[in-house]
Amino acid sequence: MPKKLSFVNIRKEIDLLIDSVGFSWVALRSVNLNLPCVECTKVIDGNFDQPNPDCPNCLGIGYAWVDKIIKGFRVQYAPGFDFKSNLGIINTQSQVYILRYDNMPKNIDYILELDLHENTGEPKQPFKIKRNFKIQSAFPQRGDRGRIEFWRCFVEERNFDKAGEGIL
Repeated sequence: MPKKLSFVNIRKEIDLLIDSVGFSWVALRSVNLNLPCVECTKVIDGNFDQPNPDCPNCLGIGYAWVDKIIKGFRVQYAPGFDFKSNLGIINTQSQVYILRYDNMPKNIDYILELDLHENTGEPKQPFKIKRNFKIQSAFPQRGDRGRIEFWRCFVEERNFDKAGEGIL
């Protein structure tokens, strides 16, 4: 009788990859749409009820947020093309972040790459943000049992706004 193959536990495989190969420490900036920024709710003439891009509280997001330090993988999804604009040269690379099943990212959240020690791979403290990415689409990847095995997040790098700045 042939040997029956067992079910592959993707969660364990992702944890194995995170513990051994290719992860990086990042911060998941979760935006809370139930808590609008108090400073941004003060209407400013000419602001058209948009969040203040220079707000020191919400950093231009318009809502409260919480940072959580997590591990993740970033891979290039599609090659980018440089094009010249009035702001300067802009690159349109598509990146994908792979996050564990329990992180629950939303399409309004940010992934912030942290400055890491070269030898240990641990985040330097105080935390410093190297690059920030806005999550455009967060897809739960489900296994045979219907449970979420990991999250696949398509992200766009943000260079011109302050939402990825701030102290963690």
